[in-house]
Amino acid sequence: MEKNLAKFFSVLFHPLIMTTVGLFIMFNSGSSLAVVQPEVKRISMIVVFLFTCIFPLGLMIMLYLTRMIKDFDLSEKHERVLPISLIIILLLFTFFIMKGIPQLERGHIGYLLSPSLGMFIILIINNYMKPSIHMLGIGSLLAMLLIVIVFFGAPLQIWFALMVLSAGLTGSARLILKLHTPRELTVGFLTGFFTTAVIMIIFLA
Repeated sequence: MEKNLAKFFSVLFHPLIMTTVGLFIMFNSGSSLAVVQPEVKRISMIVVFLFTCIFPLGLMIMLYLTRMIKDFDLSEKHERVLPISLIIILLLFTFFIMKGIPQLERGHIGYLLSPSLGMFIILIINNYMKPSIHMLGIGSLLAMLLIVIVFFGAPLQIWFALMVLSAGLTGSARLILKLHTPRELTVGFLTGFFTTAVIMIIFLA
């Protein structure tokens, strides 16, 4: 039962969905980041969902079927290099597409750049340990929420509290499944949090 719950939370808070969730929150934040034409919001959500979730998921399935990875958790450190590298390319492609939409603010664009740089840092750290990509995604989302609350005065405190809870649930799930150590979870979370916070602050400066 415990492992089944751990698997459930690992899927529920999967890193591939986090960028889409973050953009959705920004578009409904009650701040200037939400003042975007409905059609632009719809197109942006579709593009981000496709290139940061659906296409990477398809890529993972293809790598699994060709036996280039043995599981979707990328439990072996050496197997993470290729999928992470390919996902970084997709994330950067998403950033450049979204950067060309004039209705989006610098806050949106800064947030959309952060996943690719966070994953790049994870790729470097992967030479020494196996940092958690799940915690990278949650750390990034928490940083975005904090920036939007502080810089834009958005009433997102409930979202922030929920994501703190999700960080605890996801971290516990990864430990129960024995996929990461506490150190790897911490490094993943801090990488996501500080990468997103620094990039967004730079873009908003």
